[in-house]
Amino acid sequence: MKKLFYLTSIGILVGLLMVSCKNKKENSAENAQLIENDSIWVTEYEGTIPCADCPGIKTNLKLSWTKENGGDNTYTLSEEYIDRGNFTSTGKFNTEKGFEDDNDATVVILDWDKPQDEQRYYVWFSNNPKLLHVLNPQKELNKNSGMDYILELLPQE
Repeated sequence: MKKLFYLTSIGILVGLLMVSCKNKKENSAENAQLIENDSIWVTEYEGTIPCADCPGIKTNLKLSWTKENGGDNTYTLSEEYIDRGNFTSTGKFNTEKGFEDDNDATVVILDWDKPQDEQRYYVWFSNNPKLLHVLNPQKELNKNSGMDYILELLPQE
């Protein structure tokens, strides 16, 4: 009798897990995948950006935030200076709406809770949120360099 109870319990759990996995939601408008009980968003961008004295910086930026107000927004930034070492930083981030002529653009501010000279800025525009542009310390695009300071959204699984 105990074996029948355990087998039935396992069968129910497996069924619930299958339904739960199938019902995960995605929000393409926000470029994020909703995971862990529909409360945490995860977005990941990657690319190689220019470097003044090396062949480039392979960059991966992972943003995680909760839907609820007051939730922790955290990031992990991994930078591999080609022909040099790797650096990883973590911290909090915040977002602001609007950039230049795009009122629906989203500016990402890494380390928003630290002094301004320690903050880093990125922006995705509403017409193409799959591209994350690296901004300079004055929150401006790097237009005059002639180089691409852009990270691309990684596909969500």
